[in-house]
Amino acid sequence: MKALVVYYSRGGNTRKIAEAMAQELGCKVFDVKKETPDVSGIDLLIVGSGNYGDSVGDKLQQFLSDMPQIKGGKAAVFATAGGPGPKSLVVMREALEKKGYEVLSNFKSRGQFLYFLNHGRPNSDDLKNARMFVSDLKKNIG
Repeated sequence: MKALVVYYSRGGNTRKIAEAMAQELGCKVFDVKKETPDVSGIDLLIVGSGNYGDSVGDKLQQFLSDMPQIKGGKAAVFATAGGPGPKSLVVMREALEKKGYEVLSNFKSRGQFLYFLNHGRPNSDDLKNARMFVSDLKKNIG
């Protein structure tokens, strides 16, 4: 299975989760602030962002908008947020579905916001949960 993890992170919380997922999958990880990955031929595309005003980072929004239409693509989304229920998950899901992807699942993790909210997050348990999430996805896709 050929997988790819693509993310946008301002403070590093989402980057930590993305790197843990990519390590578990044995795949490349791309920060869309630095480069635009080629998603052709990917069996599983995992897309993540922090929650910024109930949306995703601007560079990730542009990446999702510019992606080519695909038939039968599989995807998952993940988000880090200071609060519960990040709306960025919905934004990513809808953008991927418009491009023809089947979004299989989503993952969310607390992220540290400022210094005092969720201090130290994502922590080792959050990273472990992120690795388990993609391991389960991998098993279900084959």
